[in-house]
Amino acid sequence: MNARLDRANAARTAIVTGGAKGICRVISDQLAGLGWHLWLCDRDAPALDETATWIRERHAVEVGTQLLDLREPGAVDALFAAFTKPDELPSAMICGAADYGVLGPLATVDFAAWKRSFDLNFFSVAEMIQRYVRHAMAGPRRRRSIVVMGGGGLGSAQVAVATAAYSCAKAALNRLVEVVHEEVNGHGIDINCLLPGLVNTGMVDQAIAAGPVLGPLYEASLEVKSGGGTPPETAAEFVAQLLTDGCGGVSGRLFSAKWDRKAIAAPEAVKANPDLFRLRRIDDDLFGKKK
Repeated sequence: MNARLDRANAARTAIVTGGAKGICRVISDQLAGLGWHLWLCDRDAPALDETATWIRERHAVEVGTQLLDLREPGAVDALFAAFTKPDELPSAMICGAADYGVLGPLATVDFAAWKRSFDLNFFSVAEMIQRYVRHAMAGPRRRRSIVVMGGGGLGSAQVAVATAAYSCAKAALNRLVEVVHEEVNGHGIDINCLLPGLVNTGMVDQAIAAGPVLGPLYEASLEVKSGGGTPPETAAEFVAQLLTDGCGGVSGRLFSAKWDRKAIAAPEAVKANPDLFRLRRIDDDLFGKKK
């Protein structure tokens, strides 16, 4: 398996976790088509080899690969061991590896398994962000971008039942994105959370296998499997836009790939209002203090 990449291309390279399948495979292809070199990580060795070969044949870019299961202890150490010097750190990181983990009402699930769902969906991402930010702040100053793939209906008015582990982990990731944004503000590091919508991936298969206990999510998953849902290209195009120079300074936000495309196409308006694309706040503008 090829695990080499010319470090001279770091300024135009993106790490993509979960990059061999699903939404992130499409994101990887989209970025490669725009001239980005890739460092693809995935726990599925055949899919990783196949995707890397497919992208190399389609685009004139380098594709490094790393077989990695982010649920396992030491996986993040292994990932960043590939970048031993701060100036070798890729300029972008797309955190896309995820699954539903344990599904079912909280009252019925095995709680130890419920907790383990956070290893992939929250803790591995938090550790990757920590390590990436450390490297970035120790290295040469250049614009860097982290995109965290959200989910769990975070941007919806409807709450998905029987998905508590996944949904809570994704909600925690969004708050982490907001906090890290404040901590790195002024250092040239942008970090955002992107909601891709319900896309036909292996997670849809997980939801269908869980059955009607998931309520509306089960019905929506069946619809997606029959040809509905959001195309993965929608998220891929949004990620590519976030990585453009015009979006430098857009940070700490929660975007919907489906609904916020027009807004991100005019990033100056987004940058002018730091309260846009954040979770709703209770503030004086809405709930003015009585005089």
